[in-house]
Amino acid sequence: MIDGLSGGTSAEVARLERSRNCLWPGAVAEAVRAWAGHVRLPRGRTWPHAGCAPCYCCPDPWEARESLDRVARALSRRGARELRRVVARHDQLWDPAPASYRDEGPW
Repeated sequence: MIDGLSGGTSAEVARLERSRNCLWPGAVAEAVRAWAGHVRLPRGRTWPHAGCAPCYCCPDPWEARESLDRVARALSRRGARELRRVVARHDQLWDPAPASYRDEGPW
């Protein structure tokens, strides 16, 4: 279950997870949790545990984020909009200055 998704979109995500070889039941919720956990880490930390390198015990947050983009493209417009809204809340924590404002520095 993903907070912020309607029942219809949750059902659409579940159907997509069952119909795609690269997904499994709960894959999208796992990807949201992995990305949400990553953006809350202190800056400079790439993996959840100090000294931890990429391994099978820790989900790759960048792979999770890319997976969420692929899922959003496969959903209906309404479903994609809802999923992108959920992901955008976490993206905002990762990069509070969207690309359109980066070049407008304070000096």
